[in-house]
Amino acid sequence: MVPMPAVLSDPVSPSDPSTGSTAGPFAGSISGSIAATAPPADARNATIVGRVGAAALVPMIAAHVVGAGVVDPVVDPISWYAFVPWGGELILVGGLLLAFLGLVLTVRMYRCGLASGPVPAAAMVVYAVAMVLVGVFPTDPPEMGATLSATIHRVSAATAFVVLPLVGLSLARTIVRPLTPFPRLLRSSAYVLGALVGAFLAIHLPLAMVGSGIVAFGLLERIGFIIMIGFLFLIGATIDGEAPGVGAGGPLAAGTLAAEIGVSPARRA
Repeated sequence: MVPMPAVLSDPVSPSDPSTGSTAGPFAGSISGSIAATAPPADARNATIVGRVGAAALVPMIAAHVVGAGVVDPVVDPISWYAFVPWGGELILVGGLLLAFLGLVLTVRMYRCGLASGPVPAAAMVVYAVAMVLVGVFPTDPPEMGATLSATIHRVSAATAFVVLPLVGLSLARTIVRPLTPFPRLLRSSAYVLGALVGAFLAIHLPLAMVGSGIVAFGLLERIGFIIMIGFLFLIGATIDGEAPGVGAGGPLAAGTLAAEIGVSPARRA
């Protein structure tokens, strides 16, 4: 009997002599295509941050709609929407969404190795708790003396603004080799936000103690909350741009390089 040619009698694909693999010559390109088309975790997390941040604006806008004609957006504080139908619930939902957004950002920055130590987590947890308390404890109606609920509401709102710059500064400090302009922008924005909050409180608190207030307080407060949401977006953009594996090398290249030099791919400092 004439023996069959080897190329026909061997059903197994040629193996790679360097690895011993019998996956075939197209396996690398196929697996590479799958890895390239699979959405990375950072992209999914960025989508969550964007959606939650956008959703947090909806209750604020809705509160202005239901309170139109009752609450003056230039003079009256946002907390006075609690005295119109569904206004209190909208404030609570907005606070819960902003608190959730802060916690999502905290988990992401630690998982990416862009945050270290307890300061960022502690500051963001304080921020999240403060935003929840703002919605749970409404302020007092106009022309009414301060109650415990109103005091908790006001202290919580001030605390949220005070601790947020600490998160930005702590995050920017740990990024010693930035890949994007975001860490520098985050650091500068944190200083500016901290200075604005300090100046506002230095002017507002003495006036509030004597029963007065800042002219156009409502407008300033609304601008402040828009800045707060924008600052959270900036933290998210910084994490997206500086997370290991984001960029030309990709997640696989970052992990391989880290394995070669013997460090965790989540640490770059």
